[in-house]
Amino acid sequence: MRIVNVYRCSRVALPLILAALLVLAGCAVQPRLNTTAGVQPTEAPAVVAAPRWQPDGPVHAPTGPVLLTLTGKIGQRNVDRSALHFDAATLDELGVVKAKVYDPWVKQELEFQGVWMNDLIEAAKPTSGAQSIHITALDNYQVDLSMADIRAGGILAATKRGDGTPIPIEEGGPVRVVFVGGVPSGASADQWIWNLTTIDVR
Repeated sequence: MRIVNVYRCSRVALPLILAALLVLAGCAVQPRLNTTAGVQPTEAPAVVAAPRWQPDGPVHAPTGPVLLTLTGKIGQRNVDRSALHFDAATLDELGVVKAKVYDPWVKQELEFQGVWMNDLIEAAKPTSGAQSIHITALDNYQVDLSMADIRAGGILAATKRGDGTPIPIEEGGPVRVVFVGGVPSGASADQWIWNLTTIDVR
């Protein structure tokens, strides 16, 4: 009688066990949403202001507070012979875009306005030997990005909130890096550097 009961139980349980295993196997191969960084935006970036700077022209010397300084292997300079300085107005001359991104630190979607990092670096006229950029923040936190990543696009040097007001220092301003559209270079939250002061082209 014990053998018969075990056999009956196994006939009932075996299909249930197999079904459960199939469900688990299906879950295992499903792609998982990366909620830490690089989440696809809900809408495409929009142009807020077209570029006013001409690629073959100079970058005007800043008349307001300097927000960002570029140094290193660059062919474009202003103010002095060692660096290219930007205030809010000169940054805006490169063209302003608006993008919604998933911020991995606050864990929610936020809107930013700013200039594409590729346009910013190209305005500095990097020399042919330039391979990367070295970004330094106010607290001396540092991040490196390859020129290949920069030229691939999707990296924004954000200077404003979505409503067009400047980003305050306590929110990562006056300039911060955000990654749009799930670009690979922004997969690590550590790359989302804020309070930028200098970018050294290397």
